[in-house]
Amino acid sequence: MRALRLILLIFVLVAMAGCGSHDPVWRMKAQLTLLQLQQEDAVASHPDDYTHVSSTFKQGETLLLEQEEEDKADQQYKLAYQKGLLLKQEVTLYKERLKEEARQKEIEERAIREEEERSRLEAERKRQQELEEAQKALQKSQKIDAATDVVSHPVQLTSYTVRRGETLPQIAARPELYNDMALWPLIYRANRDQIRDPYQLWPGQKLKIPRNFSREEALEARRQAHRRSP
Repeated sequence: MRALRLILLIFVLVAMAGCGSHDPVWRMKAQLTLLQLQQEDAVASHPDDYTHVSSTFKQGETLLLEQEEEDKADQQYKLAYQKGLLLKQEVTLYKERLKEEARQKEIEERAIREEEERSRLEAERKRQQELEEAQKALQKSQKIDAATDVVSHPVQLTSYTVRRGETLPQIAARPELYNDMALWPLIYRANRDQIRDPYQLWPGQKLKIPRNFSREEALEARRQAHRRSP
């Protein structure tokens, strides 16, 4: 659209130059240069320089139209044209520099995004690796604990150390203890001094495990267990 407008303006100027046979030689060139600078928005990027070019051209207009000094006016037009050419070069370099800066900024931003993505993937890989290692360590620890229980604990345990997350029914159900979760009230009655709730134990609690209990005590424990299902 700008190119079309510029072509139309050039056409008008050429037509005007054809009609005005007494116009100074440099006037049309200076006018075209000013129009091109306007199209390149030089007034925004180089306001002072554009003002100098425009002022020089206006001085030529004053000499031509008001004082009828064609030779002096032509010198001003030539000077305006030469200043305009220099300014056009500066505007072109300025725009090329802006484009290069924008390109470099885009490259830097893309590099930052790629680095952030690499960091995210690396962190995710490390987390996954740590999780797998933790799972392997847990499995190994559980195997060692199971082997230690079998080797070091006698068949008839009289005490037991609570592990994380265990309840009395779970403890009573262990094979090395009662192998019957319904007998948990026996352990509860023997450890009332340190247990408030049979379903809320603390890791590290050392519980007494009754062994010499009667058949009637076992039946009563099962009845109590059924009244309060785990």
